[in-house]
Formats: sequence, structure tokens, C-alpha cells
Amino acid sequence: MRKLLLLSFTMLSFSALAGANQIQVPTDSNATYTLLEKGSQGSLRTITTKREGPSGVSFSQRIYDCDLSEVKYLGSGDTLEEMKNSQPDPNMAPIVSESIAYYLGKEACK
Repeated sequence: MRKLLLLSFTMLSFSALAGANQIQVPTDSNATYTLLEKGSQGSLRTITTKREGPSGVSFSQRIYDCDLSEVKYLGSGDTLEEMKNSQPDPNMAPIVSESIAYYLGKEACK
């Protein structure tokens, strides 16, 4: 019985930890977004995410200017390697309210 309780507690703890890395994106409700990494470059914030949805798995890294509400892709791809080797967008763009970039930006700019 004790082993069963310990196993149950371990599983619940793991589930809670996994959920802590998930980002809710209501406008893409058929997908799950997982936070892989957050960082900064001066006053800018970066976020790397994994998206799992009906179309498969993809990875992206975005950079945010939180003060100006702007974003651009630093990379994207079906694997982390593809993401790292892809070309960044040339310019920052305004963040559209309720977009995927909007919800991920809320996490990046925390």
C-alpha cells in the first residue's frame, strides 16, 4: 500500500511539473504549447516553445520588445535543429491582440 501511495504521489508531482511549463493559447485550443526556454537580449525578451497539435510538432523562438508590443521570429521548424538553422524574420512586427504571439508574449514578458 505504501508503494502505491508513493507511486501515486510521484505521478501527481510529475504531472504538476509538466503542467507548469504549458502556456495556454485559447485561440489555438487544439494545440498544446510547452515553454522550453526564456531569456533576454538587453531589454528584449526571448521565448522558445514547442507546439503539438493536429498538424504535428513544431518549434519556434521569438523575440519580443515588451515596451513597444512588437515581436519577430528568430527561428522555426519541425525540429529544434531546423529551428536553429532557419533564418530570422527581418523586422519586428506589432503584436495582434489575442494572437498566438500575444499569448506567448505574455509569458515572455513576465
